[in-house]
Amino acid sequence: MTLYIDEKELVIEILTSLKRFFKFKELENILGISVPTLWRYIHGDIKPSQDRSRRMITKLLDSDMINVIKEKVVKTDEEGLINVYNLAYNIDILTIASIDAMLWAQDMGFTSVATVETDGIPLATLISKRLNIKLVTIKRKKEVGFNKFIEVSYITRAPPEIVSLYLPEGIIGYGDKVLIVDDLVRSGRTSIALFELIKRAGARPAGFYALISIGDAWREVVERYVGGNYKVLFRLGTI
Repeated sequence: MTLYIDEKELVIEILTSLKRFFKFKELENILGISVPTLWRYIHGDIKPSQDRSRRMITKLLDSDMINVIKEKVVKTDEEGLINVYNLAYNIDILTIASIDAMLWAQDMGFTSVATVETDGIPLATLISKRLNIKLVTIKRKKEVGFNKFIEVSYITRAPPEIVSLYLPEGIIGYGDKVLIVDDLVRSGRTSIALFELIKRAGARPAGFYALISIGDAWREVVERYVGGNYKVLFRLGTI
């Protein structure tokens, strides 16, 4: 199925979200488009042309711009910990991330988006809607109303404990091509469990998208399962 993408609408969505973090003058300097024109785009008075929309999207989602956004929105507390909640539930960040994910994944033929409850759900929901494919939420408890489950357990790092993930049988179809979405990836332990759960369901873990990554330990894990089919919006060093 060919995915229809309205680039004019997309760039207005991106601009509207970026306006929460940037002044009009900053956006003017980044895009080389006057403040009055940007104001009219955001307020729906006019739309950019198809070619201009495409160029604007490319500029607004390139790595340099993402790093600028990261400096503005990714904050740490006094102990150096990232407040993931404020990002995972920020609708403007989710809008930007879901558009970024859709444009990256649009030609990969995914048939499902899967995530683990709970903080990855908002992003996974938006991505599945934009790609127009099924959403699957994997739970840490058995869901009432199902008799059979596929189960995988793993040990967390700090504090060490055994965590089990459950997927009702039949939720993911045999041979489904699954995009796994996460809010935060660090060690890759949860990702391994997710990949294995998808495989046990008879589906194929074929891609990975995360809002935030910390360090590089996760990379080897992800590449083992999906090769180079992964993308992270905000990459941070070890904290």
